[in-house]
Amino acid sequence: MKNIKKVTVVAVFALSFSSLAFSQTVFSVVKVPAMSPNSLTAINNAGQVVINTGTSDSYQVSTWNRINGTDNLGAIGVNSGGAAINLSGDVVGAGDPNNSGNLQAFIWHPTGSLTLLGTLGGALSAASGVNDSAGVVGLSYTATNTQHAFLWTQSGGMQDLTPDLTSIGGAAAVAINSSNQVVGYYFPNGSLNTLGFSWTQAGGLQSVGSAGTLAFAVNNAGTIVGKAPAANGYMHAFSKTATGSMKDLGTLGGAESSALSVNNKGWIVGTSLTTSTNGLPHGFLWRPGAGMQDFTVVAGLSTGQQPYSVQINDAGVITLTTNKGGYLLVPKTTATFTSSLNPSRLGQPVTFTATLTSIAGAPPDGEMVQFLVSGRVAGSAPLVGGVAEFTTSAVPKGSHAVVASYLGDVNFLPAKYAAITQVVNP
Repeated sequence: MKNIKKVTVVAVFALSFSSLAFSQTVFSVVKVPAMSPNSLTAINNAGQVVINTGTSDSYQVSTWNRINGTDNLGAIGVNSGGAAINLSGDVVGAGDPNNSGNLQAFIWHPTGSLTLLGTLGGALSAASGVNDSAGVVGLSYTATNTQHAFLWTQSGGMQDLTPDLTSIGGAAAVAINSSNQVVGYYFPNGSLNTLGFSWTQAGGLQSVGSAGTLAFAVNNAGTIVGKAPAANGYMHAFSKTATGSMKDLGTLGGAESSALSVNNKGWIVGTSLTTSTNGLPHGFLWRPGAGMQDFTVVAGLSTGQQPYSVQINDAGVITLTTNKGGYLLVPKTTATFTSSLNPSRLGQPVTFTATLTSIAGAPPDGEMVQFLVSGRVAGSAPLVGGVAEFTTSAVPKGSHAVVASYLGDVNFLPAKYAAITQVVNP
């Protein structure tokens, strides 16, 4: 596992959060069980999280979500680590199946099958990204002991994306989107500085940014994020759309920042130094139109936590590991709740309307909201555009507390909302 950290995931940096907590946080913090501190993590759009659990001499991989709990991948030698997961639950990473000390890239399927991806001729490979078509990217050593970036597919096997590279620093592919666009970084021949890259089958390898740039993630629209030298000479988080130029995302007040993950909403998470002088970055969420927000503000994490790995899915759920273990930051749902007729008369139909939203928008259409009258379930209704409506003429006479209760899903937490008092006259 230590080898995986060293050679495949320089996109992950140690950071910490301040002790401030705020009552108006827009994320709930959920503890992820069994995750080792300061380990890699990843999340898919079904809310499944990659968990790396280990002791001093052995690391193993599992997946977890709030609905179904933990699913162990099984031992891939005494030392294995997961780095990414797709919507089907396929997990990629690196393991040591023969206990030889040479890590091998793998893809594991929820059916229990495991495929070792081989190498580009050398002794070591490691996977760091996977898309929903099970295209896998990572790095591998060649027969000349040079580190190259690769793309692996079931039909084509392992393809060298940097075949002409001879530099000692080599290359690493870090992420892949639905169009098989691959991003990463490499040391051009004769250079001591990295360049980010974007690779497509049609366009080949294209450099991203100036000397020193590192590309860490790409979404399905082709937006690339990472870190690059800013005008002041420090490294700043950046984004680059498919048709646009590099955008400096700024910092949380300190000198440096780094973007580590981007979802299909264009939301970006990463780390940044703050105005504090302790030199430990905070986590951030960057959103179009809202800019960069500190995790301590949006989630109110407790003091002493120093996150290590950060990713975000399309529902806006953030997974991270810290020096104290793993967490999810889940968007909180809020609701407005109204009655169409209050007071009403006994036997009159009344429509109760619950309108749900969150920082990430409404939960998906079709998910259920229950309506409780004086503590008993009176009925339920599906969400349509964030709105659930329930009509009843069976509310007894008197004064009743009516509550809307959202049942939750793989991403959003269940929630009950503030009651309204419905008065029914004879």
